[in-house]
Amino acid sequence: MTLISRLKRKLMVKNKIRRTVVYMLLVVILSGFIYLAYDEYKKAIIVQQQQQMLAMSKSISRSIQLFTDDVADSIKVVTLDKDFIKSISYIEDGKMLDVYNKKIKSYYEANDGEVDSIFFYNKNGELVTQYPKALENIDDILQKDADIAISKKRTHIGKVHLDKTKNIFIYNIYQPVFDGDNFKGVISAGIKIDAIYSKLIAPVKVGEKGYALVKDQEGIIIMHQLKDQIGIDVIETRKQMYPGLDFRELEQLIDHQLKGEEGVAIYHSYWWAEEALKKVKKLNAYTPVELGDYFWVVAVTMSYDEIQGPISKFLGIVTGIVIIIMVIAYFFTSELFKMKKNKAELEKETEYLRMLNESSEQLRKKEAELYHSHKLKMIGTLAGGIAHDINNLLTPILGYSELLLMRTTEDKEYYEDVEEILKASKKGKDLIEQILFFSRNDKESVKIESVNINEVARETIKLLKAVIPKDVIIKENIKEDCGYIKANSTQIHQVIFNLCTNAYQSIKNNRGTVEISLNTIDGIEANNINNTLSKKGDYVEIMIKDNGCGMDEETKKRIFDPFFTTKDIGKGSGLGLFVVQNIVDKYGGIITVDSELGVGSYFKVYLPLVDKEVNVEVDENSKYRSLKDTSSKRILVVDDSEENIKVIKKSLEHLGFKVVVETDGKKAIRVFKKDNKKFDIVITDYMMPNIKGFELAKEIKKIKDIPIILMSGYIDKNDINYNSIVDVFIKKPLELSELLEAISKVS
Repeated sequence: MTLISRLKRKLMVKNKIRRTVVYMLLVVILSGFIYLAYDEYKKAIIVQQQQQMLAMSKSISRSIQLFTDDVADSIKVVTLDKDFIKSISYIEDGKMLDVYNKKIKSYYEANDGEVDSIFFYNKNGELVTQYPKALENIDDILQKDADIAISKKRTHIGKVHLDKTKNIFIYNIYQPVFDGDNFKGVISAGIKIDAIYSKLIAPVKVGEKGYALVKDQEGIIIMHQLKDQIGIDVIETRKQMYPGLDFRELEQLIDHQLKGEEGVAIYHSYWWAEEALKKVKKLNAYTPVELGDYFWVVAVTMSYDEIQGPISKFLGIVTGIVIIIMVIAYFFTSELFKMKKNKAELEKETEYLRMLNESSEQLRKKEAELYHSHKLKMIGTLAGGIAHDINNLLTPILGYSELLLMRTTEDKEYYEDVEEILKASKKGKDLIEQILFFSRNDKESVKIESVNINEVARETIKLLKAVIPKDVIIKENIKEDCGYIKANSTQIHQVIFNLCTNAYQSIKNNRGTVEISLNTIDGIEANNINNTLSKKGDYVEIMIKDNGCGMDEETKKRIFDPFFTTKDIGKGSGLGLFVVQNIVDKYGGIITVDSELGVGSYFKVYLPLVDKEVNVEVDENSKYRSLKDTSSKRILVVDDSEENIKVIKKSLEHLGFKVVVETDGKKAIRVFKKDNKKFDIVITDYMMPNIKGFELAKEIKKIKDIPIILMSGYIDKNDINYNSIVDVFIKKPLELSELLEAISKVS
C-alpha cells in the first residue's frame, strides 16, 4: 500500500468519525426534543383531565344545591297551605285535626324515596308531631338545628348526621310556619343521603377505577361507592384500620378540602376496594357544597395510570416522525460536510470584509463627531470671550441710560428714547446670557419667569419673516390670550425659531408653506396624548407644520440625537433639535413629531401653563432718589475698563456714594492698604490683566474684613468659592438697580 493510499484512508476514517460524531449529536438533540415534546404534551393532558374532573365536581356540587333548594321550596308550599296553618292553631289549643296529619303524610308519600321523616316543632322548640312516628327521643343534633331554625325564623339546613336506628345518613331542611305575622314554629324534612347519592352521584363515571364521593366538613365520608367506607373518618379511621400505610399526601389533600377550598391535586393513596392495598398515583378534583351554615366536599378521583394511554400513543407518533427525520438528516449530513470547507472560507472572507467596512464606517462617524465636538468647544470658547467684551461695551450703555433716566423727568421729549435704549441694552444682556449658557454646556443659570407665550410667538414670527426666503409663505393660526408659561423667554424664542428654521430649510429651493399654530388644551387631553403630562393643569400647544421633503422612519428616530444631521457637511451642526428637546424637557413639556417622506413634517410642543405672576411696578427714579438721600458709603471700585469705571463712578456718586476708582488691581491693593479705614465696600471685576478679581478679594480680606462685591460677565457664581471670600456676586453688564441691591445686601 502506497503512502498516498494510506493518507487517503486516514482521511476517510477521519471524515467517517466526524460524520458519526455529528450524527450522534443530532440523535442527542432530537432525543431531547422528543422528551420536551412528550413532557409538554403530558402536562397538557393532565391539566385537561383535571379541569374535566373539576367540572364534574362543580356539576355535582351544583346539583346537590339545586336538589336541596327544590326540597326547601316544596316544604315551603306546605307551610303556606291555609288549612295546614289553621290546623296548627287547633293543635296549640290541645286539639288534633286529621287535615294536619294528612298534609304531612301527603308530602311524605309524594317524596317517599328521598324524605325519611317529617317533623313539626312549635315556636317553643317542642316536637309536636312527626311522620312516620318512629322517634321517641329526638337526637341532640336534630334538636339543636330545630332551635337554630326557630331562633332564625327562616329557612335553615341542618347538619348531616347518622340515624343509628336505620344506619343511614340524613340531613334536615327546616322551613318556618307563619300565620300572618304570627310565628307558629318550623316544619322539618329529613333527607336521605343515599337517595342523593343514587340519584346524582352514582351515575358519574370517572375512568375505569375512578369515582365520586362526598365528605362533610369534619371529614366524615357520607357518600361513597363502597358501603364500608360510609361513616368513617377519611384519615383517622383509616389510620386505625391500616396503621402501616402512608397517609401523608392524603392528609395534605384533606386539609385543603376541609378548608372549603376548590382545587385539583396529584397525590399518592390506595384503592380501598382492593384486597392487597398498593400505593398508587391518583388525580383528584374537589369542590365545596355550601348548605346553610355547613358545607360538604364533593371529590372526584381517578387513576393517574389511565391517562398514560393517549400520552404513550403520542410518544410513539413523535418517535416515528423523529426517526424518519434522523434518517433523512443522515443523508444530508454527508453533503453538508462536503460543502462546509468552501463555505467556511467564503464566510471568513465575507466576515473580514464586513468588519473592515464597519470599522471604516465607525471611524468616519467618530471623526465627524470629534470634528463637531472640537468645533463646538472652539465656538464655546470664542463665545465666552466675545460675551466678555460685549458685556464691557453694554455696561456703560446700561449705566448711562439709567443715569440719564435718573436725571430726567418723564415729561422730557427724549425720556422715551432713553428708555428704548435701556430696553435694547437689557435684551442684549439676555442674548449674552444665552451665549454663555451655550458655551458652558447648560451650567449657567438663566432667568425663569412668567412668559406671555403669545408675545414670544409674535416676536419670533416677526423675526422669521425677515430671514426666510420669499418663496416660503408663513401661515399664522394664533389663538389669542393663550396665557403664560414658566420659562426663559429667550429659550422659548429659540425653540420656535429652531423648529421654523428646520421647517423652511426642508422646503429647500421650492415654493412651500410653513404653518405656525398656537392653541391651548386641558390636562385630560394632554394626558391622552402623553401620559407623562399631568391631568390637573392646562397646556399650550405650539405646532409647526411644513410641506417640505419630510423624513423616513429611520431619520425620525435619530433627529433628537446630538450631532445628527441630514444636511451637507458645513451646513449644520446637528444640535438644533437636540437643544430644542433639552429646553422643552427642562420646562416639563414634551415634543412630538409626525412626518412622511415627500409630504412634510409636523412638530408639536406642549408646555404647562401657569398663572401670571403679578409684579408690583416700582418707580425706578423714586427708588434712586430715596437711596440718594441715605447713601453715604465709601466704595472702592476696581475694573480695567475705563468706560465701566466712569459710568459706575458717575452713577454711584449721583446717588450720594463716595467713590474711588482704580483700573489696576495691584495698585488698588496698595491704595486700600495705605488707608483702609476710608472704605466701607470694595467692588471688583473678575477678569483683569495683572490680577484676577478673586485673588484681589483674598488680598483685601487679609488686610481688613470688608464686604466685597465681585462682578463678571465671563464666569458664573457656581465657578467660584462664593461664600468664603466674595460676599455678593453680580453679572455683567451691570444694571444700576442690581448693583444697588448688592450694595444693600452687604451694607
